[in-house]
Amino acid sequence: MIKNLKSKLLIFILGVTGAVFSFAQGGSNYSIYGIGDIYPGGNASFESLGGTSIAVPSDFGVNMRNPSLWSFTKTSRLQAGFRFNQNSVNNGKYSLFQNNGKVDGIFGIFSVDTSIGLSVSFGVHPYSSVNYLIKTENSVEIDTTEAIAQTTFNGSGGLSNAYLGASFKLFNGLNLGGEVHATFGLIETQITTIFPTNSYAASISIRDDNFFGFGYKAGAYYSGIENLGIGAYLEGHPNTTVDSKLYYTYLTMTKDTLIQNPEYSVKIPLSIGFGLSYTLGKFLFAADYIMQDFSDFDYNVDTNHAKPNYKKSSQLSFGISRLGNKSINAKFLDKINYNFGFGYRELYINTFGKDINEYYGSFGMDMPVIGSAMVNFAFTIGSRGTTDAGLVRELFGRLTVDLSIGEIWFVPYRRNQ
Repeated sequence: MIKNLKSKLLIFILGVTGAVFSFAQGGSNYSIYGIGDIYPGGNASFESLGGTSIAVPSDFGVNMRNPSLWSFTKTSRLQAGFRFNQNSVNNGKYSLFQNNGKVDGIFGIFSVDTSIGLSVSFGVHPYSSVNYLIKTENSVEIDTTEAIAQTTFNGSGGLSNAYLGASFKLFNGLNLGGEVHATFGLIETQITTIFPTNSYAASISIRDDNFFGFGYKAGAYYSGIENLGIGAYLEGHPNTTVDSKLYYTYLTMTKDTLIQNPEYSVKIPLSIGFGLSYTLGKFLFAADYIMQDFSDFDYNVDTNHAKPNYKKSSQLSFGISRLGNKSINAKFLDKINYNFGFGYRELYINTFGKDINEYYGSFGMDMPVIGSAMVNFAFTIGSRGTTDAGLVRELFGRLTVDLSIGEIWFVPYRRNQ
């Protein structure tokens, strides 16, 4: 029997055991926990504000935090984006680089009636991301014999939301919005162990977890105070089920073994956020606070030493935008929105007694091109984690690019005054 292997699982996963070597390509090593990295939310325009978006109206961006702000989009639009992530991981002794690129969502919004702020939006966007690949080498004892084991941990996938929603102006100064969404996705975990200096059979185990469920989001935005905007949103996923399959095999065998686990439910916790914005001349200042309590979350919890402690997560962000001139006669450089942001995020995991926190800053631009088309890009850099307690620190850079096109499809209704 293999001894002590389970007790070293988490250390293997993070690749910081004092092994001969370790490397990773993919996303964050910390995405191995739970449902992975929760997306900070928003397209490139809001990403360049440090993710600040709950009280930031836009006439071209589809706001993914607060659906009540869809009322401010005056044209019917289609939008698609892409993000590229580059990480540098360091455990105090070794460092490595890892990267990945993913589609950042596809959205549509129909501005049905601008006089009452009636807009309808739909789309698909990522909710969480799992992406890691780590290789470790360690000595294990098998039937009283010491053997070198090389173990590769590979995780991929994540969750996405497909949504349909609407917003409207209840009265001057107050906008409301809401959506229903289907949450779906696949998280695949593969563990491969080989023994390069011995004749022991190599083994592979693969776990496929398919998620599906329904949820909702509601938002409000108040602008009744001059130059001040106040926003809030609430997002829930009350019904999410997991269909799990486990495959394992030894490379010397010709058949896989399949274990079908019973379908079970997981409760993704409620997310609540509040935001403020203030316009002063050509500048917009904004701040968000978001919280989500994972304390009772029970997915992907190992009963051995690899067990993480799930906890409350929070995010605080600030953004400043130099607003572009909307005049047709303005110079091109003056039409651009120049955005800056920074923030702090406390992840929903505590491991080896350490909270995993993230600090980041961002910069970007919203550039009008032909007609009402917009190109938005954001560049974010930051740091997460710590090298204390045998963990890893990750320095990351993220490039997000969006393209949106729009035109007037609906003529506002005439109404008697």
